[in-house]
Amino acid sequence: MVRVWGQRWAVVVCDGVGSRSRSDIGSREAARAAVYCVKMLEFDADNKLVVQILYRCWLERLKDLGVQPSDAVTTCILVWGLADGRFRYAHLGDGMIASPLEIISSGRNFGFSNETTGLGLSRNLSDWNFGYSSLKEHANSLILMSDGISEDLTDPQAFSRQICHELLKKSQRQAKNWLRNQLNAWPTPGHSDDKTIVVLCQK
Repeated sequence: MVRVWGQRWAVVVCDGVGSRSRSDIGSREAARAAVYCVKMLEFDADNKLVVQILYRCWLERLKDLGVQPSDAVTTCILVWGLADGRFRYAHLGDGMIASPLEIISSGRNFGFSNETTGLGLSRNLSDWNFGYSSLKEHANSLILMSDGISEDLTDPQAFSRQICHELLKKSQRQAKNWLRNQLNAWPTPGHSDDKTIVVLCQK
């Protein structure tokens, strides 16, 4: 999900845990809750407050839909910022935030590699990654991606550079179509995991 309002913006990628029966609903409502949360808070709000409101909003949405949180577990990668390029992030579970220059935040695995935490499982603020930076420090580009993409990358920075290089040459419509085609033709053999990506490139 991508949203812009006034001088502020937010992008979020949520990936439902496949073993949970309502994870599609969990991920959709988590994205909505995340955007709602940062829209109602000041940009410099405390990390704990951001997570508390996000979680509370998510639980309320699930309750209205008659869905149990344990059936709707989802990861959440949230980045929100200002028109001058400053941004913050909050990241729970698998997936990655990367730029052409570095890996900004990488998902935390617990135990075996196919186990992750997420909304509906996490009980500790320490499960989250938080940070603050500026687009200028990352070649004016950010990529948020689910683990269906990030776990296949041997060089996330090179991947980010190439993606942004290609997208900046295209119109917004062409860029979306090109990116969709790349994901549909993902080259990893036998790869069936969901692949979700948001690319933020500032000209």
